[in-house]
Parts: sequence; structure tokens; C-alpha cells
Amino acid sequence: MRIILKELGYSRERVGTEQYITGENPYDVSDEYYLKHGVMEYRHKMNCDNTKTGNFFEYEINTSEGIGRVGVSTFTDASVKPITPALKREPNKTPKSVLVPANRGAEMMLRKAEPPTAQAITTTPVVGMDALQVLVSALQAVQAPPQPPDPLQAQRDLLEAAENRFLLTGEQVGALVGWSKSTITSKKSGFKKLGFQFEKVKEGSATLWRVSQY
Repeated sequence: MRIILKELGYSRERVGTEQYITGENPYDVSDEYYLKHGVMEYRHKMNCDNTKTGNFFEYEINTSEGIGRVGVSTFTDASVKPITPALKREPNKTPKSVLVPANRGAEMMLRKAEPPTAQAITTTPVVGMDALQVLVSALQAVQAPPQPPDPLQAQRDLLEAAENRFLLTGEQVGALVGWSKSTITSKKSGFKKLGFQFEKVKEGSATLWRVSQY
């Protein structure tokens, strides 16, 4: 729990025999919800990255029993109590009223809802869904490997600058060719890189760069 509190920017204080959690979160949710979301995510991923960025897992579902919301807001207090000896394992089961047969799992998830407000957390009922199953599926989707970067993106950006006759700062040129600002400053006018030529242009007291393809 100390690791989770540190990740989320909270602190633990002791007053006599009692311990308290102090701090606040930057989102429009209660601190109780924010901490619970962090605990659930940490148990699955061993980090709280989505919690810290406000990417909360709340879903609307449509079943034969009606429409409801499912996610971290539906977990009971018992599901986030400390677990020993192993931390990374499934939390305690949610009440039976939110369980459905195993073959009606994540396919029932219709869409990811907007980050929940405090009102949505407390007023929307859960109907016929295993909330933990939906949460785990969502976390697994987030962990999918990102798409590889475009290897020609730098050339595309330089071509756009050349065609539009943009004048670029040293920082912009450095970002495009992968050099530091100081390296760009030390270059002479007319240097070449990635199939493009860079010429110095004075604009008042500033030194800018014009890009052209060769």
C-alpha cells in the first residue's frame, strides 16, 4: 500500500494509534475512488499508470436485465482490503448480483465510458456483469504493444517545411534531425542531413534555418 500511495502522490500519517491517508487527486473523482482504482490496477499490472493519467475503467453494459455501469466504482470495500502473502492476485469476488455466466464476458462491453464523475460513481447501478472480468480485459488491452513509429516521419516533416518554405528555429531543426540545439548552432550554413540542405537566415537578431531538398 505504501508503494501505491507514493505513486498516486498521497502520504500516510500516524496520529497516536491511528493512521491516515492525506492528499488529493487532480481529477473530478473522490479520493476513495482514486485510491481504489489504483489498488485494483496495481494488483493486475504492478503499476498505477492509468490511474495517474485519469484513464479510469468504467463501462456501460447492456444486458437482458437493463443498462448499467460496471468498473472500479462497483467494487466493494472488501475487494481492496490488503492481501497476504501474495499481492498480485485476483481480489475478493464481487456480490453475486453482478455475476453472469462465464461465456457472457467481455463481449458484453459496449463502449468505454467517459472518466466517471463523483455523481456517476455513486448513482449508477450495476446490472448482470462480472466487473472484475471487464476491468482485467480493459487493462490487458491497454498493455498491448504500441504501433512502431513511422521511420520516414522526419523526412516527411522536412519535406513539408521545404515545400512551405518554413523558417525553423534551432530547436525545431534539432528535433527533426535528432541533434541537440547546441549542435545545430555550431553548424555552418549549407550543411546537409537526411537529403535536405539547411541554410542560415537572419531575422532581426535571431538566426533561423531554411530547409530545401537536394
